Amino acid sequence: MPAKNSGDLLVIWQLLDSMLREELSMPELAYNLFFGNLHLISLDSQTAVFVCESEAKQDVLKNRYAETLGNTLEKIIGYKPDITIKVDPSLAPELPDDGSVRSPVKIAKENIARREKEPDETSWQDSAEKYPGSNVSEAGTDVPGFEPQKIDVPKTGMPKRLTYNEDYTFENFFVGDSNSFAHSAAVSVAENIGRKINPLFIYGDSGLGKTHLMYAIANRALQRDPSMNVIFVKGEEFMNELIESIQIHTSAAFREKYRKADMLLIDDIQFIAGKDSTQTEFFHTFDALYEDHKQIVLTSDKPPKEMANLEERIRSRFESGLIADIQPPDYELRIAILKSKASQNNLDIPMDVIDFLAQNIQSNIRQIDGVIKKLGAKNLLSGMPITMDMVITTVPEYLRDTEPVGDLVKRILDTVSKKLNISVSDIMGQSRKKEIKNARNVAMYIIRNMAHMSLPQIGTTFSRDHSTVHSNISMVENQILTDSAFEASINEIIKEIKRG
Repeated sequence: MPAKNSGDLLVIWQLLDSMLREELSMPELAYNLFFGNLHLISLDSQTAVFVCESEAKQDVLKNRYAETLGNTLEKIIGYKPDITIKVDPSLAPELPDDGSVRSPVKIAKENIARREKEPDETSWQDSAEKYPGSNVSEAGTDVPGFEPQKIDVPKTGMPKRLTYNEDYTFENFFVGDSNSFAHSAAVSVAENIGRKINPLFIYGDSGLGKTHLMYAIANRALQRDPSMNVIFVKGEEFMNELIESIQIHTSAAFREKYRKADMLLIDDIQFIAGKDSTQTEFFHTFDALYEDHKQIVLTSDKPPKEMANLEERIRSRFESGLIADIQPPDYELRIAILKSKASQNNLDIPMDVIDFLAQNIQSNIRQIDGVIKKLGAKNLLSGMPITMDMVITTVPEYLRDTEPVGDLVKRILDTVSKKLNISVSDIMGQSRKKEIKNARNVAMYIIRNMAHMSLPQIGTTFSRDHSTVHSNISMVENQILTDSAFEASINEIIKEIKRG
């Protein structure tokens, strides 16, 4: 097989990046540390060559993740190549400072450097041109190929961004009955900053378009007023940045950054729950922005009333604005998305295959995107037309959504029983023994997150009322926040269930 050209490498890298994120289940910051600036620069019948910016990262990738890279590539291209990791130190200074999120340490270093000389105008987009198979997306997203525009560097602060991820706009957001209310609310916010809806709180399961809407709001706002100070940050990154500012005594710089925002967007705000210092700082930041009529937009995987360990004063502020949910896409919307994604990737997918995929992939839009990418890679590498047989053999892992909820619940119970050494009958019974109750709570938590059953539905399954189910699930969520070993055991059970 000849070496792939840059277009082929880009397709393969996009899919590899997406699959690695799902399979490794690492925190976003940890994933970006190891894979955020990794580039696939060559692939032939024997070897896949990657390049990174330092020998330290090279050692970690070779010793810890080479096998993972090879195994994941095998799922994409049908064979397992040898993995070679090379080093190109010139990559390091060309990296972006992961979007709009900057730590106080970086701010301090930049200010010192500016006193000595003007900032380097070299654009980090050069890295994308040098390594076209790379992912240079906005931190915290899974859409490769992002190249933000910039304007002149002011005397203080970083280059002003004219757009965030340009792939995320209102124009390319697919609207259906499941998300039309959230979409309308987001448009209203973008065109009436801080005036009509504040805060806007969007919640829903992963992969339904919450982050897309947040970027769309930011982009529309910046189109209307390029001078607007827009800050987009993940809840986890907000927390980590606060911790860092406390450690190095730059809390004032942290507050100055966030309280001077014209628009603050925090994705996955649920990460601050249970973190006392973070909640306190967020509370005062929220009030400062709100009182100054600045726009606040938040997303979460659940509504405020279901967020465990969230301070009541913060919950009341979330609920003081507009709360909009996003549900899984209905059949008609899935058809529209599949057709559009196929067209964008220049794929000829017969209507019967489109219909089959729409019937079988029901959870989220990100899964649809993953299916199209993998089918596109298979079509590109093999030249095979996309048929029903090809779909079934190429993306079986995405077709598990066809599993009836009852069967999934049974698999969850069987796996929890096996992993925790508690019988299913005990889990489903009335025993209050600590180890049995723990297994029951874990089963409820996983069913809630994997089967997407409501609290009353879970209560019916376990012969309990919904308030008891809510309390039991909250116990698991609280322990996950404070016990990393427990969190790892839960993740291992979930991975085992997904492997089926």
